[in-house]
Amino acid sequence: MDNILPILVADAPEALIELCGVNLLERLLRILQRLGFRRAIVFSTTPKIVGTELAKRSWAREQITVHLASGAIGPLTPQLVLEQSPSECFLIVPANIYCDARLLAALCTRDSSAALVDSNPPEFARSLIRNPCGLALVTREFLIALSPAAPFFEELKDKIDTRKIDLVDAAAEDDYIVTMRRRVRPLCFPAPLAQNRHLAERIILDSAQKGTLDLPAYIHAPIETAIISLLCKTRITPNQITIAGFIIGCSATAAFALGRIGLGILAALIFGLVDGLDGKQSRVKIEMTKRGKWEHHLDYLIENSWWAAIAFDLWRSGQFPNVFYFLALLIGSHLLDEFAKRRAKMAKGRLLDDVTPFDRAFRLIAARRNVYAWILAFGFFLDVFPQSYAVICGWAAFSAAVHLVRSIWICDRAARRFVGIRS
Repeated sequence: MDNILPILVADAPEALIELCGVNLLERLLRILQRLGFRRAIVFSTTPKIVGTELAKRSWAREQITVHLASGAIGPLTPQLVLEQSPSECFLIVPANIYCDARLLAALCTRDSSAALVDSNPPEFARSLIRNPCGLALVTREFLIALSPAAPFFEELKDKIDTRKIDLVDAAAEDDYIVTMRRRVRPLCFPAPLAQNRHLAERIILDSAQKGTLDLPAYIHAPIETAIISLLCKTRITPNQITIAGFIIGCSATAAFALGRIGLGILAALIFGLVDGLDGKQSRVKIEMTKRGKWEHHLDYLIENSWWAAIAFDLWRSGQFPNVFYFLALLIGSHLLDEFAKRRAKMAKGRLLDDVTPFDRAFRLIAARRNVYAWILAFGFFLDVFPQSYAVICGWAAFSAAVHLVRSIWICDRAARRFVGIRS
């Protein structure tokens, strides 16, 4: 990205319209930072209003330096762009748009000038999308060939209409996201009208939901989305949600260790709901951080502390004298399961839970924290809690065995396909 200079055209009020708690200009700057950009220039016909907005401290884009072009700026022209920097490539972005980061990244990988279009907008977003959106990657040579004083976006539209610039089609981009375990159609649309703002926010909220869930998560998902639709409009950060979840998780551990099983299960069920909020908040508001990537390790530590605390209480109370053998089975099964999933991902390029319809169906009931919490809750209410603990340990071993067999099958097929290609 070092040879590309982002040029954002931000005019109030359109560029400052908020969707899910973040205005469009701020959202674009956060995305650009996470794509690796460290500098951007903003043009505006309303420099005072936009300058005031840019002057506000924002930790989510603090690594990108933003320069507001000084003076009375009219419509953006090729000459104005060329005067800003000796860069060979410019990423021209109207700041009054919502744009998926994958589309910006796709433009930036091009070797020649290209503009973004959407040849087949999905039905659910058709009322929002306008073609062309004005987003383009242009080279210095491309700009020099244009009329110096002509409005850039008019010149760009003419080049698109006459097919004199390459196109990046949003409809043709790969919509599968490995980490999300689902397909999410990348979209780019201008600031919505008031009657369409709810639709635009629903699209953003939906794009933050992971796919291929377990059964409890299907119940959690709409509740989490409803909560995030409110939280995203506050100043609460994902890290603050993570800390709250950590406190709830530790409370569950303490309750289990002290023999307060009912309170522990309640805290564990609440933790299962809160645990999905920090990731959704970070994706909706583009507030992902390197520290946030460690959140999964923290979750793993917390949930294993539950199983150890429960085992300790069952052993101490004499309800399950051999419980530590089952705890060892549980932890060993988790390690084997992780090994199987990692091998499958290396061979297939996607998570094992989302390789085939069978894998997606099995994930609904496979051994996971949420499934364990439900089994333990039923065991507690049926007064067979020690037996329910044995069930989750056995289910962990069975799930790991299924995933190991699937991993061996997937890796073997990938190896045979590779040998076939080589021969």
